[in-house]
Amino acid sequence: MHRMHGLRTRATNLREGDTFITMSRRIALAAFLLLSIASRALAHPEGFSGLRVQVLGDRVHAALTIHTRDTSDWFPPGKFLDYVPQVSRALAGMPDELIEIAYDEQPVTSTHVSASSPETGLIEVALDYPPPPAGARTMRVWSKHLRQLPRGHQQLLFVVDAQGQAVCDATLTTEEDSATCDLPSPTSRPSTQPSPPPRRISFFLLGVEHIVTGYDHLLFLAALLLVCRTFKEAAAVITFFTIAHSITLTLAALDIVRLPGRIVEPAIAASIVYVGLENLFGKHRFGWRAGITFAFGLVHGLGFAAALREMGLGRSDVGLAMPLLKFSAGLESGQLVIAAVLLSVLLRLKQRSWFDARWVPAGSIVVSLIGLYWLVTRLLS
Repeated sequence: MHRMHGLRTRATNLREGDTFITMSRRIALAAFLLLSIASRALAHPEGFSGLRVQVLGDRVHAALTIHTRDTSDWFPPGKFLDYVPQVSRALAGMPDELIEIAYDEQPVTSTHVSASSPETGLIEVALDYPPPPAGARTMRVWSKHLRQLPRGHQQLLFVVDAQGQAVCDATLTTEEDSATCDLPSPTSRPSTQPSPPPRRISFFLLGVEHIVTGYDHLLFLAALLLVCRTFKEAAAVITFFTIAHSITLTLAALDIVRLPGRIVEPAIAASIVYVGLENLFGKHRFGWRAGITFAFGLVHGLGFAAALREMGLGRSDVGLAMPLLKFSAGLESGQLVIAAVLLSVLLRLKQRSWFDARWVPAGSIVVSLIGLYWLVTRLLS
């Protein structure tokens, strides 16, 4: 009997050991795969920039806004140690390689150029050009520098008149890097052969794209849903997160509230670390989780607003209300679809007794590791 009991005990220990080893391997594999995603997410292979062109009475003024993370191939950090000032000077010294303005297909030369950094990570290049000649019908804007930026980069072009009213807008890419607009001059004759309309900006789709590729926001949302026990609880958490980041997205985009990226980005990473750890060690009280979700949602909203500033919105008199509304609608629509799919999978898995005991802790550990990786790398960068 003692021998049989010893054999059963040994078999049980072996099974538990095998289970522990299997779980450890699963956690390690999941961490490796997700950290690979995290490193790619940190690189931001696809980005946005903004180009605003205003047709004034005595000149045409162009303002190019670009994020330094998209210029690393063009200006390698190893060669530009004092990166932002040196790259700003380099960009100011190459106006003809940045933008070409042409009236009725006749290019003109810039008369003045300067570059500055309005906030951490952003460079704004200001260029002046001669005004359109009398009778000119069209103006072509060619973003010659787009070929230097990562493939998939999108640049939002806004052309406005002297009063700031929109003349046309377009989405420029490396494949379609120019747009032609009718000039807003009262002396211009109507064009008998109007130019083909440029590819217009869909702020709704930009919002959807931003949330789909916003791995840090999605990971935070997944960590929140991981410990939700019912659909009602999950819906409430998503609502708190949505309301919170909508508030700060609006305030930051309107330039009422602003925090630099060097604070916002590490704070977003820290929120992921915290939620992962709370999944492991917290009591998951709904009231506390709702409050934490709302507080961190305010921080994530500042991160969403950074995308609008990269497009050149929020620092100019381009009409912002409708783009902001469409961008927010795209964000929320994309987030709700992703949350619905994720939640349906999680609630089905939670019907199995082993899921909460094994995979929720494992997933929370992986979430915390990725958040910690992002936190360290963002603080160092």
